[in-house]
Amino acid sequence: MPQEDPPSPPPKPPAQPRHGSDGAVVVERKTARTKPPQMFQVVLLNDDYTPMEFVVMVLQHYFRCDLETATLIMLKIHHEGRGVCGVFSKDVAATKVELVLAAARRAGHPLQCIMEAA
Repeated sequence: MPQEDPPSPPPKPPAQPRHGSDGAVVVERKTARTKPPQMFQVVLLNDDYTPMEFVVMVLQHYFRCDLETATLIMLKIHHEGRGVCGVFSKDVAATKVELVLAAARRAGHPLQCIMEAA
């Protein structure tokens, strides 16, 4: 069985030509650097009408918190007026906000959920 040559490496990015002091062309390589996406935190706001059990259920269902963690976040919301449920990319955070608001409306609760830059 004939041996196969190893695959060739991927092509290198194009070089940017630059003229040196003697007129010769000097080649420099520029690497593209991408920034990580900006992250957003999803925040639940306290109100006087939404039951604590509903908030715990929302935290468990939409943010995958266990019962203990959900209870701790719910108590933070209750005592401090707001609590961070998680940090996500912009699209994921916006989707979670919409899902929580829709669930609260279906249940007839005025629970408010917002997202803000982390």
